[in-house]
Amino acid sequence: MKTYKLYILGLMLLGSLTTRAQSSIDQVLRSIETNNKSLQANTKMTDAQKLEAQTGKFLANPSVEWEQMWGNRNNPGSEYTLTVKQSLDFPTTYSNKNKLANLKANTIGFQSAAYRQQLLLNAKQTCIEIIYLRKQKSLLDERLANAETMFALYKKRFESGDANQLELNKIQLELLNAQNQSRLNKAALTAAEEQLRNLNGGKPITFDATDYPAGEELINFDQLQAAFMDADPNLKSLTGNQEIANREVKLSRSLTLPKFDVGYKRNAASHHVASNGFMVGVSIPLFENKNTVKKAKAQAEFATASLEDNRLNLKTNLQQLYQQAEALQISRADYAKVLEQQRNIELLNKALNAGQLSVIDYFTELSTIYDSHQSYLDVEKEYHSILAQLYQYKL
Repeated sequence: MKTYKLYILGLMLLGSLTTRAQSSIDQVLRSIETNNKSLQANTKMTDAQKLEAQTGKFLANPSVEWEQMWGNRNNPGSEYTLTVKQSLDFPTTYSNKNKLANLKANTIGFQSAAYRQQLLLNAKQTCIEIIYLRKQKSLLDERLANAETMFALYKKRFESGDANQLELNKIQLELLNAQNQSRLNKAALTAAEEQLRNLNGGKPITFDATDYPAGEELINFDQLQAAFMDADPNLKSLTGNQEIANREVKLSRSLTLPKFDVGYKRNAASHHVASNGFMVGVSIPLFENKNTVKKAKAQAEFATASLEDNRLNLKTNLQQLYQQAEALQISRADYAKVLEQQRNIELLNKALNAGQLSVIDYFTELSTIYDSHQSYLDVEKEYHSILAQLYQYKL
């Protein structure tokens, strides 16, 4: 019974460690979204910009004027005038300003979402790079172990006179190349892991995955394109800019209408009864807002053209990425099928040791095998990198 309990406890601990080791990309992205310093700063800046967008929609400040005049010897006494005045735009101006402020706030939010999405895409592609380098490490470790084994074997054979110096030199060069590739891989992996830590605000982050996310495959292009363009924050931001430009046209027109001044005025003088009353003034915009409507219309036309151009470019870019992904998907499947069915390195070693292959032929075949495995890793990485771009709208 005691042994059984220990066995169950061992399974639980193993499950816990496995769960921790399989820290997913989604968990990494959630951590980065919480800890990234640049994203935190961008959030603060977005809040400030939204507040700034709301500052221009209110009434102008009221004004208070006081005039004090004194008499002289011939006309003793004094008098004063108090004026309290408020300037008012034409009523439609305030409606347009309020709607414009809301549009600007929404567009700023889309720009912030686009910044966040790009940062998380960068983080996801860093994770993909780390997985690729870990897969490459496994291949290079296998190559290094094979080179060390073959070098030790041929060194003994050389010492016993069963191999020549040329054969030993060839195998030693293979060992040096394998060691160099292993060192380069280690440096690249360390740099990628450091980049991921920096994206996490400098805090340590657990990411032990050695395989790409399961379930990420291509869907129908029309479905993908519709979902991408509907959710893309950059496109939403440009749409917001177009709406802002159109609202600016309406605001410019309302600013060409008369402005009003309303207020209270009081006149008083020594030995006289004070007089009170209201004042009303009209400002006729003959010169100040000249060409503002034309300028606003030109900006609206530019915003519309920019939106259509970016929408077209986005469709073209998605089409190109999708076609690349389709080609890589086929290549990945072909490589995987062929490489899975072959154990060529093991066969090559047996043939070399049995004298059925020369050392030169052995390394020619060995290079082909390792190049094929490396090509498979490159295709697989590129495929998942493009998938990350195609599905970035989900981030």
